[in-house]
Amino acid sequence: MNGIAMTDIRPLVVLLALLALQGCAAINPFQTSCAKPEDFAGVVDNAPLRVPAGKDMPDTRAALKIPALEAPEAPRPADSPCLDTPPKFTPAPPRQP
Repeated sequence: MNGIAMTDIRPLVVLLALLALQGCAAINPFQTSCAKPEDFAGVVDNAPLRVPAGKDMPDTRAALKIPALEAPEAPRPADSPCLDTPPKFTPAPPRQP
C-alpha cells in the first residue's frame, strides 16, 4: 500500500498535541499579575472637548460619567490577590437533618 501509514502519523499528532499544551502553559489565565500602583500614579484628566467654531458639539447624552473620587483609595495588603481575580470558592458541605 502506497502512502503514509497510520502508525507514522500518530507520533506526529502526539507531538503536536504536546506542543499545543505547552503553549497553553505560557498563557496561564490563572496567573496573577496585578498592576503596580506607580503604573497609574501619574494619570491626569484630559481637558474637556473643544469644538472648532462652526462645528456642532457631539451628542454626549450616552457618555460614561466618571464620578469624582471623594476619598482616597484604601490601601490593600501586599499579599492580597488582584481585584480581577475571582475569589476561591468552596461550597459548604450539605447539612445533616
